[in-house]
Amino acid sequence: MLDVRRLWILREVSRRGSFTAAAQALAYTPSAISQQIAAFERELGTRLVERGARGVSLTEPGRLLVSQAESVFHQLDSIEKELRAFAGLESGLLRLGWFATAGSTLVARSIAAFRARYPGIELDLFQGDPDECVAGLRANEINLALVYQFEMEPPLPEDIEQLDLVDDPLHIGLPLGHPLADRDSIGLADLADEPWIQGVRHGSTLEVLPEACHEVGFEPVVALRTDDRTVVEGLVAAGVGVALIPQLTVPTVRADVVVRPLDAKALSRKIRVALAPGSYRSPAALAMLGVLKNVCAELKDEAARRLASG
Repeated sequence: MLDVRRLWILREVSRRGSFTAAAQALAYTPSAISQQIAAFERELGTRLVERGARGVSLTEPGRLLVSQAESVFHQLDSIEKELRAFAGLESGLLRLGWFATAGSTLVARSIAAFRARYPGIELDLFQGDPDECVAGLRANEINLALVYQFEMEPPLPEDIEQLDLVDDPLHIGLPLGHPLADRDSIGLADLADEPWIQGVRHGSTLEVLPEACHEVGFEPVVALRTDDRTVVEGLVAAGVGVALIPQLTVPTVRADVVVRPLDAKALSRKIRVALAPGSYRSPAALAMLGVLKNVCAELKDEAARRLASG
């Protein structure tokens, strides 16, 4: 492997025609220049310069090295500029994963804010359940992912670092004119006779609603399971059933759905950012973490205002 610093010195010796002139240009002593050239020759096993009374001249191997030096230094300069741009969030790639109910509010707003602030960063997006996102993190296919955990669920594996974002209690969505719509808070047991539109079709959280209902003494009647939040809200508005509404989605719930606080401790989840195993965190990942925290705070405030307005 060539010593780039010594290649730089050899180029200056070629340009200046003497060790003394090269030393002045590089802020070295002539002795140090001579020692570096001698060490370079030993490493390569060949003579690079001819020393004479009128200065120094390059040998054929020396001329070959110097002829290629400019392209080497140009490439190194390009790499340095790219690294500085990466560190300064002027370029790079961020691979982000998230769960379905975060997509329309938290993720959409965060992406918009991130792109406005860091237009040079490319975003590679993936939607999946927490289990799928963990697999992506371990395979280095995702840099960071939004995940959630209910109290009754087991924690994510210990090799996945997690940072808390926000507590996300689930509220209840009711059609306009529902007998419970005027209450300040609704107990889960009050909904025992209601049909449910369950906003999840598969995965580890499928049993969260049934288990919470079992704890207060009833078996929920599920009219439909779907991952599509627009379908959930449309069916609630049409009076087909009631549905759980995460706090983070409350600000965007359609106007003909009444959202009320739900008194059910088991139906609250923690939203976290999960990071790929290892200690390295890219500047883009850290920047996105800050954006996510800000958007979570905004959504929490907006949800409180929507609930207060009825």
